[in-house]
Amino acid sequence: MKRWLVIGAIIAALGISCEKEDPVRNPEENPPVVHPEVDPGAEKPKAGEYVLPLVETTDIHGYVVSTDNSGTVHYRLAYVADKVNDIRGGDRSRLLLLDGGDLYQGASVSNLLSGWPIYVSMDRMGYDAVAVGNHEFDWDFATMVDADATMPDYDWNGQHVVNEVPVLCANLYQNGSRVSCTRDYAIIEKTAVNASGESVPVRIGVIGFAPDFASSIMTSKFAGKGYSIKEDYSIAASLAAELETTGGCDATILLIHQAADDAAQRLGEGSVIDLVLGGHSHQTLLGQTDWDLPYLQGGRYCEHFAYADLVFRVDEAGELSFSKVNRKMIKAVDYNSDLHNFAGQNAGDLDEDILAVSDEALLATEQQQSDVIGYITVGATTSYLSGSGERAAVISNWMCDILRGIGDADVAFVNSGGIRTSLPLGGQSRRDITVANVYEMFPFGNRTYVYEITYAELLQVFAYSMTSGGQSLFSRMTGIDCYFTEKNYGSYSTYSVYSLVKDGTVIYQNGNWTGDWASRSVILAVSEYLATSQRVDYYTNIGNPLVEWNETARLLSSELIDNENAVRVLRAEAAVSGGHLTIDTAPHFILR
Repeated sequence: MKRWLVIGAIIAALGISCEKEDPVRNPEENPPVVHPEVDPGAEKPKAGEYVLPLVETTDIHGYVVSTDNSGTVHYRLAYVADKVNDIRGGDRSRLLLLDGGDLYQGASVSNLLSGWPIYVSMDRMGYDAVAVGNHEFDWDFATMVDADATMPDYDWNGQHVVNEVPVLCANLYQNGSRVSCTRDYAIIEKTAVNASGESVPVRIGVIGFAPDFASSIMTSKFAGKGYSIKEDYSIAASLAAELETTGGCDATILLIHQAADDAAQRLGEGSVIDLVLGGHSHQTLLGQTDWDLPYLQGGRYCEHFAYADLVFRVDEAGELSFSKVNRKMIKAVDYNSDLHNFAGQNAGDLDEDILAVSDEALLATEQQQSDVIGYITVGATTSYLSGSGERAAVISNWMCDILRGIGDADVAFVNSGGIRTSLPLGGQSRRDITVANVYEMFPFGNRTYVYEITYAELLQVFAYSMTSGGQSLFSRMTGIDCYFTEKNYGSYSTYSVYSLVKDGTVIYQNGNWTGDWASRSVILAVSEYLATSQRVDYYTNIGNPLVEWNETARLLSSELIDNENAVRVLRAEAAVSGGHLTIDTAPHFILR
């Protein structure tokens, strides 16, 4: 994928190798990220409590700005940046600013610019470190991180800027060796302040970590490139113990792209880690474990951010130690104060620098944002369609039909996790659909896999979709009606295909085929993620049949990129319909 640089320039995607030969950790390969200079001859600090504020964002997913259903732009990240500035009071050493991962993919303004607005904003906001999320692999991880394990460099106002925000993940490997394009940890020097305004230098060890993403990352972009994750929490615990016992830092934080409460539990009671900051689940979380390990998580899409005070204590001898995490809270972005429709509006709530980055990104994507393909008269929402057993929504129907158009196919599937947006009418009778909207629907740039199989083989796909292993993959579908049954056993349910109905004709029912339908040919289209993800069901031992078919003549093609070809398909439809884009509102998985 191309990396667009705003300022009217385009730079080629980076081609950095992330392989490191020596798997043994070396602290010198994780150089400290030093902010204030510390004078070793400084006067001994006064005894008492000193506070360092902390802010965590996570799962921003490209939402430097968000456009609501009325077309109003909300400058979410500029709002967060302003609040960060307020806390800092003009001194960046007086706040620790971190992010829990899934930075780029999601909002069209970021998708169309390959993440440029986010990594520019994070550098200009002075983020101290970011974690690696699963969606950092969507566009090839090597292009989203520089060789020195920092976020990508960029051009701004005619100047080349070296981005110094470190990218942390202590358990990411490639071909069996720790990658060099992430750091295990960063030691960040900050300034804590007491109630009288007196300050003391503190060192925070931030350890990056990730759960095993293998099942949630497209195979070709993760395992296919030799990446693996060792989900061994002792790695993080050992690093923290080493940093604290050797005096490398005064407190340690685990920054992880996993639900913060779950990560804290998995870390276990024996760790010296003082705080867990999480992500991935899109929740706002705050709390602590039974053994008083605090955790925080700042939500998603720049709608919220997490805040806490790190409290340090200086004793009478002048020795500093970490005391506690205090004032944990979740702060919401104000829906009215993040508007900037005219000069000066909400000037006191929006950071000028991030506002400028946001406007530059909007300008760079203006053509795609305003390029109207056609219009819809039905809201393309994610709400489940009645009778579908939670296996159909209007927007997933539309996405499946678009895939059918791309692959000239009879049947198409998308997975529930691939549905990343909603396009409601917002109380109007119609809504224009732009190129940018299409890139919101298809944000990953997936290839479309097209197969020619028999209906008997299609039944194998449906059988797999009834298992717990296959349900999340083959969960949304159009082109045929699949009636299925549920058996409820109290604590769990099982599902099975009862009948298949094609254009009103029952072609299969309760184990019996009609005529020669079992041997007839059918064209199937799915996204690359569905075609390459193998999840063998634990109970039935049924696996994804498409993975095996990829090595056979059944696979007709796999080269068409979904978003750019979706634009082509919709333009062709609009050309013959006067612009009206039809959306199917009937469920095609039907619970009998």
